[in-house]
Amino acid sequence: MSEADRLPTLRRVLARIHLRVTLFAVGLTGLTVLLAGFAAIGAYAGQNLHLIARSAGYSAAPALVFDDPAAARQSITPMLEPGVAEIAVLREDGTPLATVERQGDDGSVARMIADRLFFAAPIEEPVSHLGRRIGTIRVRGEGSAIAAYIRDGFLGTLVCLLITGVAAYLLSRRLRAEIVAPLNAIAEVAHAFRREEALDRRVPPASIREVETLRTDFNALIAELTDWRQHMRRENETLSHKASHDALTGLPNRANFERKGAEMIAEARAGDASFVLLYADGDGFKQINDRHGHAAGDAVLVEVAARIRSCLRARDVAARLGGDEFAILLAAPTGSDAAERVASEIAARMAEPIQLPSGEAFAMRLSLGTAIYPMDGRDLSALVNHADAAMYASKDSNRTQTQGG
Repeated sequence: MSEADRLPTLRRVLARIHLRVTLFAVGLTGLTVLLAGFAAIGAYAGQNLHLIARSAGYSAAPALVFDDPAAARQSITPMLEPGVAEIAVLREDGTPLATVERQGDDGSVARMIADRLFFAAPIEEPVSHLGRRIGTIRVRGEGSAIAAYIRDGFLGTLVCLLITGVAAYLLSRRLRAEIVAPLNAIAEVAHAFRREEALDRRVPPASIREVETLRTDFNALIAELTDWRQHMRRENETLSHKASHDALTGLPNRANFERKGAEMIAEARAGDASFVLLYADGDGFKQINDRHGHAAGDAVLVEVAARIRSCLRARDVAARLGGDEFAILLAAPTGSDAAERVASEIAARMAEPIQLPSGEAFAMRLSLGTAIYPMDGRDLSALVNHADAAMYASKDSNRTQTQGG
């Protein structure tokens, strides 16, 4: 069994979370029932006061008939139970015959709230004798018992709310750590890959099987896209290099030479400097192809290109324009002294015989023509024409010397 198979499933995790949330929802419902109980207790307290008032009326009826305050007080005193603040026996004209009150009012906030909510007005019940009203019983309730219930219920509600809040916070953290955070990590990696091309970022491991599988597949997809992008980049670089370089010698081709020449002209013009263009052509290269074949000719061109490049600085440019024609750009600032030095070095290198594939050795001379910017031309075409003309003049001079020898 793999590590991912031992992880709990998303369904199980969500089921547990749902169960816990449900349990706490039930707890909150219990609090609601508790609050509803306040109203029920208030209704019960009102009914109880009505019953007490009726009972007091039955007991105090003889005292009202005989207008006996002591008997009236004696009949209603036993009914002054908890929850009753005052019982008064009133004559028919409303004057009090007897009154009893409960002592020891605590004066607490809960007591005042209970009195205001449930006992704002006293309860009155008529007292009749032989079908005639002879008086009234007035009962005023007090909320000490209800106040205790309110106080205990309020504290219990606060405790439940506190527990619910802590539990909800812990559950939300678990939900975020196990589900939301991994999904956010996937989104962040995808955003970084798309916007910033961050190819090295990966999603960290998750603790849920489905999320871990998603993470693994997502990281694999990122890796494949990274490999594909790097492959395409290498392919583009290869194609770009092939489009701008000679396939045989690896030197820049004519299009690349023209682009680099234009850049050198712009740099030299901006810096008020000069640079040198050398135009080179092989002497007797056609004989190699005729006598030894094109494979030998290609080997000679590769060696010539390597020898030319070895005589240049890193910022100089050597290009093959076609056949055995080469162009060399000596980067600014430079002038005729540098051109003569490079030409001498190239001539010295070319004096060394080139080993052909057949084993024979062949010495090849290069005719060089020089053009200096801006004296010999202010654009690349003019410089090439001037250097080409100088090269042909050098070739004629070499041919004359050879014939004369």
